[in-house]
Amino acid sequence: MGTFKEWIKQNPYIAGGVIALLLAGFGICLIIGAIKDWDWLYEPDEHYQNNWTMGQISRYLGRKAARMIGVLGGVLFIVIGLYLSYIAFTCKG
Repeated sequence: MGTFKEWIKQNPYIAGGVIALLLAGFGICLIIGAIKDWDWLYEPDEHYQNNWTMGQISRYLGRKAARMIGVLGGVLFIVIGLYLSYIAFTCKG
């Protein structure tokens, strides 16, 4: 595991770019899930939990509202991810 930590220390911009692209990929998954109405993502939770998930949003605001929030959140994650990856991969540090 030490070599992975060393690689991150030696290549911080590439590691940041990979993380940024993962954020954009997460946003794409949220949007696809909203369009295809994935049950595992948007099914209302049956009981209260301490964390807010799409299931909790579906439970309190309805499934359509949760899907709209998923699309908006997905777009936000894509924009942030693409912006951060642009910074990471164009930086000459």
